[in-house]
Amino acid sequence: MTPRTLNALFEDMQLHRLERCCLENTGLMFSCYLSSEDLRAAAKVLLEQEFHLEDISMLEVLEGCLVVYHFDHFEQPGRIALRVIVDYETAAIPTISDIYPGASWHERECRDFFGVVFTGHENMSPLLLSEEDAALHPLQKEVRCLQSLVEIAQPGEVLSQCKNFSLFASFSTIAEVEEIVPDQSQAHAMANKKSRGEQ
Repeated sequence: MTPRTLNALFEDMQLHRLERCCLENTGLMFSCYLSSEDLRAAAKVLLEQEFHLEDISMLEVLEGCLVVYHFDHFEQPGRIALRVIVDYETAAIPTISDIYPGASWHERECRDFFGVVFTGHENMSPLLLSEEDAALHPLQKEVRCLQSLVEIAQPGEVLSQCKNFSLFASFSTIAEVEEIVPDQSQAHAMANKKSRGEQ
């Protein structure tokens, strides 16, 4: 999986930001920030390419609730994370359980713990909590305890980014996808040298 391939797969949707990740540090090859409106289309594309869903997780940050979907492939390396930021007022995101049936209980677990609803899900009843505790979301944090996404994220090499996506504005410059050399081993070697302060 190369950046060009990934960009081609997602050409019909607007990626807020596409990063090449440090595999040694994150276990990921790519990370994609996208809107909730494009989530289902992205999931369908990955299913067509025979990616499987590993898990769905959430993280509360000042900017909203970050929903993270991890996908991987049995035949070729290419672990990918789709990341969607959901604002706290809306607290809703479309389900992908009809695309990836295994997402069903992940989504219900996230609703239990964080209170985010997966619209279109056929059964949003509590998975781990009792019906009496359905309104209790034990992993929700008080606003005063939240950190900004920028403070806790590990941004990768930016391959493309929308002009109006400014969450990581303080980090390194953006590379155009057309200029990327699809040699993954060379790119990782260069990144490792930079992290060790080598030239």
